[in-house]
Amino acid sequence: MKEKINRYFTDQDRADALNLYERYLISKDKDMPMFGKNFYTPNIWSWFEKNLCSNDFKVETNGIFEDAERRMVSFNNAYKNPFPMKLIKIKNTSKFLNLTHRDFLGGILSLGIERNKIGDLLVDKNTCYVPVYEEIENFIIYNIDKISKVICKAEVIDNFELIPKVNFKEEIILVSSLRIDGVVSRIINVSRSNATEMIEQGKVLINYVKIKDKSYELKGEERITIRGFGKFILGDSIGNSKSGRIKMIIKKYT
Repeated sequence: MKEKINRYFTDQDRADALNLYERYLISKDKDMPMFGKNFYTPNIWSWFEKNLCSNDFKVETNGIFEDAERRMVSFNNAYKNPFPMKLIKIKNTSKFLNLTHRDFLGGILSLGIERNKIGDLLVDKNTCYVPVYEEIENFIIYNIDKISKVICKAEVIDNFELIPKVNFKEEIILVSSLRIDGVVSRIINVSRSNATEMIEQGKVLINYVKIKDKSYELKGEERITIRGFGKFILGDSIGNSKSGRIKMIIKKYT
């Protein structure tokens, strides 16, 4: 299995995947629950779900938010122990200045925190909700008093029912096939040759993995990141147009 991991993952993700695999081995050998210590991108946690989960051994993921991209992973958690993470709410106290997703992320990372120790950021009405690895909870609470010179207040949230939902803008595109070049062309409204150029330059990622093959066939429910244009989810097919093109639902993160 280690050889599979070495072949499948790029240098950027291989170390995280191998570290997580070691925790999987401990869990399996000792028949005990184990958790990863990071928030993993979809290409990592989905690989572990697909390849190591079975009727006798559970691999589960959690990022608090519905459709979370970055998630923690548990192995063999039969007793449903809580994942080692907390949800922190960071509120902008200014009535005159707005903070964006980029501002909040930059403010957190400026504390010296590694990106994989925090999950997705959900920003709503000048307030940021962010899952964090439990060991850095207090560090963030006591150190993040300002973001972009704006005074902020941070606290731990226990009632997840009050969290706003992630917002998507849905639209329907028409494509002749699910080849990545054609789909990218339709999503961002550029020519197919321009889409191909972006793919070859490594500007298109599928589930956080660079895809440089323009003929790559999408399978649905994949996250497409297009540098400079944002992140999208390829949804379901809803039939065909009169000309025979496939109608696909695209969700764009807002």
